Amino acid sequence: MTTTQLLEILRAHLARFELPQPCSVHLTPFLSTETVSAQLARHTPAQTNAALLAWADTLTTVTAGAWRVPTGEDVHLSVSGHLPGGVPIRIYAGVAFTTHGIGAELTPGASTTLPLAALRKQLTPGKMTQ
Repeated sequence: MTTTQLLEILRAHLARFELPQPCSVHLTPFLSTETVSAQLARHTPAQTNAALLAWADTLTTVTAGAWRVPTGEDVHLSVSGHLPGGVPIRIYAGVAFTTHGIGAELTPGASTTLPLAALRKQLTPGKMTQ
């Protein structure tokens, strides 16, 4: 798949769904390993979770994850899935590390998979930690 084809698939997906726009996109257009990675702008944890869930609702074969950056100051939350045509995509955004937020149990540099319910739980009033 070419870079142009990957960009067209992403463009069509963004045109079809009203989604938070990526601030950065990385494409890997190799034959058997083509992927799209999109970073969302940094917002509050609730806004980040809502943005990731909006993307998750438009993808197939969705998983979620958290990675605490090696400095320990931030946690990258992500959803991964497939765009139409089976192209893998990973959407992520960083949030400040807190001892009560998603990824609180992670040591610097560690990662984990998450149920989408963990992102939804942070949207519930009284469950949000910042």
